[in-house]
Amino acid sequence: MSQSPNIPDPGQSQPMWQPAGPGSSSDAYGQGSASGYAQATRPPAYGNGQPGYSYSQQPNTQQAAYAAPGYGVPYGQAGYVQPGYMQPKSKAAAAVLAFFLGGLGIHNFYRGQVRRGVIHLCLVAAVVVLFVIGGVIIVANTDDFGYTPDGPSAAAGFSFMFATLVALGNCIWALVEFIMILVSSDGSLR
Repeated sequence: MSQSPNIPDPGQSQPMWQPAGPGSSSDAYGQGSASGYAQATRPPAYGNGQPGYSYSQQPNTQQAAYAAPGYGVPYGQAGYVQPGYMQPKSKAAAAVLAFFLGGLGIHNFYRGQVRRGVIHLCLVAAVVVLFVIGGVIIVANTDDFGYTPDGPSAAAGFSFMFATLVALGNCIWALVEFIMILVSSDGSLR
């Protein structure tokens, strides 16, 4: 890039003053001197005297710090968080939670899918309630000799069977979600 002779190149070091030789009428910056001696002059501040540039830097100031995405914010500065943005969750942690606590839906709470987690918990609560109902039916209808009539026994058996089917369905659903977490690229079910 060529520059005019009146503007110094900021990449090259320039002397602050140059003595004028005999018969020279201008100093190093193309400004005429009235006498035969060159005046000690300062070069123009970077950007001030160049047409088309409006850059100016204040002395002893620092530019505001910027943090790289994913590395937090600089000390003492509030960070900007996009509304609705969630930090990515660990795929391994979601898979372990789905395998061991999948029936309770803990992996869904971890991944932020609260509705699915609540449904898992409701199914577990339904299983507990159905087993308690079946147990109460048997205990309430058993005589002193341990005999339970056929009607209450059938009702208790139906309650136990239905509770077992709900528990089995919940466990199969958790297993399917576990496999989907393992197969997905980011641990989500989408």
